[in-house]
Amino acid sequence: MNSLNTIYTKTYKINSIQININQKLGLFGLLGFLQDTAAEHAYELGFGYQKMIETGTFWVLTRQFLKMNKWPLWHDTITIKTWTLPVQGFYAIREFEIYNNNIKIGECSTTWMILDTKTRKPKEINEIKSYFAPRKDFNLGFTASKINVAEDLELQKTIEVKISDLDPNNHVNNIKYAQWALDLIPFKYHKTHTIKEYEINFLSETFLEDNINCFSNKNSMTNTEDLLFYGKNNKTDKKVFIIRIKA
Repeated sequence: MNSLNTIYTKTYKINSIQININQKLGLFGLLGFLQDTAAEHAYELGFGYQKMIETGTFWVLTRQFLKMNKWPLWHDTITIKTWTLPVQGFYAIREFEIYNNNIKIGECSTTWMILDTKTRKPKEINEIKSYFAPRKDFNLGFTASKINVAEDLELQKTIEVKISDLDPNNHVNNIKYAQWALDLIPFKYHKTHTIKEYEINFLSETFLEDNINCFSNKNSMTNTEDLLFYGKNNKTDKKVFIIRIKA
């Protein structure tokens, strides 16, 4: 395996469709960049989307933990570096560092699994393990963990899954859940707060025309509390995601 493939680097210029109301790169835009960087690196290593589909499998993101020290501005150019860590059973860990003007402004840890396209059940990663070029000299020192959330959060909104929410796996794309949470946060909060941490647990898939009840503590939280969200599928009564945002 070529060691040059271990760390993959890609640059992005922040344009008008990635910024938020504060003229900075928004969470939704950054998560899209991270997803794109991961997909391109996987393609380069030989386990990208098309290769996985040929084997009857696909990647799913199960957990993500993003930490940001500073958000880049409109017209800035950022550099994202990504690498994988050694496989742990059913789980693959991918890490990211985000740079602006050669200064690290953020870092992210993600956990992935492989699902069978027909059964939607997890599969061991052993079949493609040889394609990995894991980094062994460094890691961020943190991973996304289980988020505990109270059951008594207030129902805020019911969202029906639309075609525009879906990705090539025919389920809701991971960054859409972030968008749902952001849309539940009051406008004033967006204007006066900056996201420092974003963490999400993906618990089950959601599909076209599913109705997702979205709950939050936004009406009862104090200034020192994290924003918490979870979504529950009306049809299955299962939680589909849990999100924690710290500002």
